[in-house]
Amino acid sequence: MAIDRKRRIFQPDSIAIGRPPRALVLTGLACAMVVSGGAWFGMQPSEAPASSAPPGRLSASADRTRVIDGNTLLLHDRAVQLAGILAARRGTICEAPGGTSFDCGVAAANALSDLIRDATIDCALNGNGEGGRPLANCFAAGRALDTAMVASGWAQAESGAAALADVERRARMERRGLWATAR
Repeated sequence: MAIDRKRRIFQPDSIAIGRPPRALVLTGLACAMVVSGGAWFGMQPSEAPASSAPPGRLSASADRTRVIDGNTLLLHDRAVQLAGILAARRGTICEAPGGTSFDCGVAAANALSDLIRDATIDCALNGNGEGGRPLANCFAAGRALDTAMVASGWAQAESGAAALADVERRARMERRGLWATAR
């Protein structure tokens, strides 16, 4: 062998280091196409009509009713929002007359719990709220829950609920619930 002859350095012919096999690349591309195609079809508007609360009534006994928050009930397995009122959300801090702080969202939920205790709840469904939940006018033991929550001061009347505006005004004047520390 001649000394001036260059030596050949070994390099594998089939697979370069750091380069995946062609079959693996093709499988990855096929999977990506399937996933992106499924996402595209999922984002297309549906031809089905929008989901809405069926008109009618929904009733539940006290043992089949749960309070979610100050204006939302769970009757059996269906959440309904009390129409015409806004209650404080859990985690909203209020100040008691003595200067101590408390969670007024929890207090509103407790007030609603007291109103429905041991009573059958009867609700007239009338459309959907902003969050998609059915809106309802609910009664417990003959009392309208929306009016009772506003009268106790644990909920505000929505701007379109003229009948509840006077009830809220009276609760504010008498410093009930949320209005206990209002100036």
